[in-house]
Amino acid sequence: MVKYIYDMTKLLPGDIILTRDPNNQLSRRVMESTNSDYSHAMIYVCGSSCIGAEKRVQARNLARFLFDEPKNTCLLRVKKDYQTPVTIDAAIYYARRVVGNPYSLADALRLELGRTENYTFDTQICTRLVAKAFEFSGLKIVENAEMCTPQEILESSCFDKYRDFLRVANDFDIRFAESYDVTEDMRKTTETLFDSLETINEGKIRSMQSLTDYVIEHPKVDTTVCKLVQQSGYLNVLEIEEKKNTYNYDKNVFIDFYGEDNAYEAAISALEENLEGIYRYEQECKDLTMKFFASGRKLRYLIMMIGLYKRIVEQHQRRIRVCYEVMYDSHS
Repeated sequence: MVKYIYDMTKLLPGDIILTRDPNNQLSRRVMESTNSDYSHAMIYVCGSSCIGAEKRVQARNLARFLFDEPKNTCLLRVKKDYQTPVTIDAAIYYARRVVGNPYSLADALRLELGRTENYTFDTQICTRLVAKAFEFSGLKIVENAEMCTPQEILESSCFDKYRDFLRVANDFDIRFAESYDVTEDMRKTTETLFDSLETINEGKIRSMQSLTDYVIEHPKVDTTVCKLVQQSGYLNVLEIEEKKNTYNYDKNVFIDFYGEDNAYEAAISALEENLEGIYRYEQECKDLTMKFFASGRKLRYLIMMIGLYKRIVEQHQRRIRVCYEVMYDSHS
């Protein structure tokens, strides 16, 4: 059966990806109850990375999204008339800033029932994430950003619609989409971590950013938070990813995984994604380091997280070396 996948070369940061799955009962229910053509919304960041709200706000790899038919997805792009120099950057900044925020099932149910007057503060649903990200950037795409349907986003006058940015998925695409997904383990460990943190702050710690701020403001919980982070498995996901996705760290395995005909293009795509990852996590290191010195305290949690982000940067650097090796071999 033919499958379709997004052609990443045609996407731009800030694009909105709308999806539906007619074979999924929940997707069908959302479409029917909200009178929408689609059931889910995400913001495209770069490479193959996008951010959406599913159980929690999390990054997803768009290369893992396969579609049975082109009509099961639609891409929205902000019209040039509505863009300022900061529109896209600010929207993406907001989306990244709320990664880890919990998903509000109660609000999703309210939306299905057409009850848009009330909502749960400091939580997300997929459409709220998208609408508030652009509202943060100064662009009001719907009337009520807190409680809007996928259809309202689809019909917003702020966007151009594209349904032809897909291509037929090849064997590699399908193989990769069905391979180990590190973001799913990250979601599970994050869920475990925030559940355990409820004993400290009654569930008010909603994201890694708010956790950092809370530890700085309440240094007495430093040791306890460090212990909870370690117990959650949050620090171990890097090792798991490296063991399961060995192709990211060995040129020969990379070529074998992608196939000689696809290796060069795959290396180009992976290179872009990893360069963006380095930029992001180096910035995280700088921000945490500044907070560490500004706090005036030797907070173990900050030291631990700075170390984690440095390890992530080093991991991205190793992946980049493999990309360059593959690209060199392909043209030698």
